[in-house]
Amino acid sequence: MRQVAVSPESAVIAPRKAEPEPATKVAPAPKPFYAATRVGKKKVTATLSPADHKQLKSLAVDRETTTEALLSEAIADLFAKYGRQTAAH
Repeated sequence: MRQVAVSPESAVIAPRKAEPEPATKVAPAPKPFYAATRVGKKKVTATLSPADHKQLKSLAVDRETTTEALLSEAIADLFAKYGRQTAAH
């Protein structure tokens, strides 16, 4: 076995080939889309039961409007109930 072993002095180490560097050019992220009607407004999230969610969506279809419009109407009614004014929109 000693004859097979290579001494450190006689070992020839081949230089490593440099690996090509991956492309670092990254495209800029697209700007998010904001509807003009939502500029300057904040989102509010509510958690509803599946039955209430279905009923809200059904009411929106029946009234030929959106759930967002129904929720805005409900919030305006809530403010009126407590004597608060809604902001102009």
